[in-house]
Amino acid sequence: MKLSRQGANLTLFIVTAMWGSSYIFNKMVVQAGMQPATINAVRGVMCLLTGLLIFHRQLRHMTSYDLRVGLMVGVVNFCGFFLRTAGLQTTTPGKSAFLTVTYVVFTPLVMWLFWHERPQRQIWIAVPLSLLGMAILTGVTSTSFTLLTGDWLTLLSAVCWSFQIIIFAKYASHASSPWVIITLIGFVQVILGTPLALLFEGPSFGHIDWWAALWPLAIVAIVITFIARSLQLVAQKFTDPTTASLILMTESFFATVFSVLFGFEKLTSTLAIGGALILLANVILQLKQK
Repeated sequence: MKLSRQGANLTLFIVTAMWGSSYIFNKMVVQAGMQPATINAVRGVMCLLTGLLIFHRQLRHMTSYDLRVGLMVGVVNFCGFFLRTAGLQTTTPGKSAFLTVTYVVFTPLVMWLFWHERPQRQIWIAVPLSLLGMAILTGVTSTSFTLLTGDWLTLLSAVCWSFQIIIFAKYASHASSPWVIITLIGFVQVILGTPLALLFEGPSFGHIDWWAALWPLAIVAIVITFIARSLQLVAQKFTDPTTASLILMTESFFATVFSVLFGFEKLTSTLAIGGALILLANVILQLKQK
């Protein structure tokens, strides 16, 4: 599958919109009583089974390169998820959302430090504009902003997400099949998430409404994680990591839009202004590239 740069960026916007919808389903899972490590482990099982059942032919032709990259991405993905979840224990969701998308800053810096690739000049306009939009969108501009332990953990998770974006672009996109990489990510989630769930969340298992939790989690695992991650992997072959990070940070914007559409919150001026600034930053970036 070959895409133009514009086609790849459009695909990433579709992926991001899919991720935005996941907050609704994740909310349902949490309300059913399932805790973070269990969510990660069960989601990993679903991704792994999907890969084994549907893409077993591709998995039989998995190379050593696929295995190394898949395990590497899986560990980075798990660390990002775990740190962000741990951070939420001592920070607010709004600050968490804002600090998470600082991967848009870390991505060009990591590229510069580790791969010696200088950022394009328009990045220095698009990144601050995007961060300002996210600050308005999440409401951190109207509240006190001091960094607590949870905030530092969330910043570390943002570094993990920046590495994941770069690894997807530079290494995972050259794997024999995107389905192999996503299946391996699911495998790592199971291996790392299961012990944590058993050690720290075992007593909560009896309080989970399993039916209410499993069907939305299946949508998150199969449609939003497995399919969307695979589309991301394909699209990132044809665009650069910094552009990808700017597009992917609109996840919180789409999450808010879906939340409004499904009646979880009301349309506000912060949504309109913050979302407009984020989208404007992406338009500026695309126009400069053209």
